[in-house]
Amino acid sequence: MKRFYPLYPPDKADQGDLTTPVDRMSWRTWRMSGESRAVEGEVVVEEPLEIRLNGRPVAILMRTPGLEKELAAGFCLGEGLIAKPLDIALVRHCGRPYHNQEAEGDPLDVSYNQVDVTLMPAVAAGLDQGDAVPLIRSGCGRTEVSALLQNLTPIEAQLTVSLETLFHLPAQMTRQQAAYRAAGGIHAAALFDIAGRAVVVCEDIGRHNAVDKAVGYCLLRGISLNDKVLASTGRASYDLVAKGVRLGVPIIASLSSPTSLAIELAEALNCTLLGYLRGKTLNVYTHGWRIASEGTSSKEGK
Repeated sequence: MKRFYPLYPPDKADQGDLTTPVDRMSWRTWRMSGESRAVEGEVVVEEPLEIRLNGRPVAILMRTPGLEKELAAGFCLGEGLIAKPLDIALVRHCGRPYHNQEAEGDPLDVSYNQVDVTLMPAVAAGLDQGDAVPLIRSGCGRTEVSALLQNLTPIEAQLTVSLETLFHLPAQMTRQQAAYRAAGGIHAAALFDIAGRAVVVCEDIGRHNAVDKAVGYCLLRGISLNDKVLASTGRASYDLVAKGVRLGVPIIASLSSPTSLAIELAEALNCTLLGYLRGKTLNVYTHGWRIASEGTSSKEGK
């Protein structure tokens, strides 16, 4: 994957914590343990996001507010609705604001619950406007297996990453999961370089949404994915591996388990798939030659 120019320049949101104030809200609950008492706690926010492609609705995702444009871009690219980042001309909000925010001026001028992805003219001209675009309503990604099989090519990256580097990734994710520490009940996805440095950590109630936010963050800023490790707190399912392979990610790691179809797909497409990345242990399911450790060859398991 070649480097490309960012669709918009970095701003203050690119500096430090990416968590937004609307990803969680205060809620009074009753704690019962022998006696009842009222406590003020926080819960994560769940709201719908409509994604439009050149004005046509293609998905309604249930997600945690924040990084909507990144989520839309990552979704469209990861699901194969568009072929490459340079197909995108503009990503913008449109419609109404968050439930607890007021738009400045016309309420339709600002929205975080609707995002429109505008394509480059040449790409838009190639779309068959007569075909209906499938509308996907999900917080866990699309499920049409036939669609996931299309246009997938094996990963070519020959890089390796050390075992010790991988062991440190979960702790780095946890340190940047502000919503999880405050309220729990939320997934995280992160992209790391092979030295173990975090590029971005994103949170969302949907495991696929968290991944789309993370990859979209990189795609919109011209950060290559073909030399990164994608880590997720959710299980590594078939469609998650397909998404990573489509975007050129060579190593996918889950803090949970992979599915059998995910393993088969990763094996066929030269993707290194890891599971149960916790503490000082992990399982290597496919293409372990990318994992280097003392006493083992970097080509082991190829």
